[in-house]
Amino acid sequence: MRSDVTLRPLFVLLFALGLTACGSVEHRPSERAPNNRVAAVAWQEWTKFGRSTVVYGGSAAGHTNRSGLSERSEPLASRVGEYWATCGRPEWNGRSGKPWSGAFVSWTMTKAGVSSRDFPASGRHGSYLADLYDRDRSGRAGFRLHGPDEYAPKAGDLVCTGTTGASWRNADRATARRRIDQSASHCDIVVDVRGGYVHAVGGNVRNSVSMSLYPVDSRGRLVAVAGRPWLLVAENRAD
Repeated sequence: MRSDVTLRPLFVLLFALGLTACGSVEHRPSERAPNNRVAAVAWQEWTKFGRSTVVYGGSAAGHTNRSGLSERSEPLASRVGEYWATCGRPEWNGRSGKPWSGAFVSWTMTKAGVSSRDFPASGRHGSYLADLYDRDRSGRAGFRLHGPDEYAPKAGDLVCTGTTGASWRNADRATARRRIDQSASHCDIVVDVRGGYVHAVGGNVRNSVSMSLYPVDSRGRLVAVAGRPWLLVAENRAD
């Protein structure tokens, strides 16, 4: 009969492997489409074009779990043209060398049925965010803008970075609008929040439609990530 002493190392190894496997599941993107319409459209585009995934923060910072289809390859190159058509530039596509992350957000909102009254399509993040800010301040907003440390993102929201960070929060109205307009650099669409991460899909990330995993604190709010100065979270109340 094999002794307990002999078996103990095997049990320890199996237990450790089990913990590793369980831990890795938390960082995996969801295999199911979200219920929120905006999040579902973004998730479907991500699935269609290769599920490119990038993890920010923590021990896996900057790790690319999976590469997706390149913007210069079909069918994504033509699909980027559809994104741009939503913004009035149908002549551009994935081979045009134009940053298309704003066009991706605008196309997703339109595809999900969000009206132009609630979300004004634009290829520039700063342009549509500044308009959302105006509408929020006037009390007729489909989206409400929050500082990144004030609100926990949920599916269908936008998480946005900018060169000046969240300095707009303490500025007068005109200055705040200008800072949002001029400094916004990128927005992703939140599709899930779990395992200590916001799972958010964006266009023109690693030259594809990619899902980024951003760490959150115990309240579910975004935490600082190197190279990603958080500007704001746009809460989706239109969907």
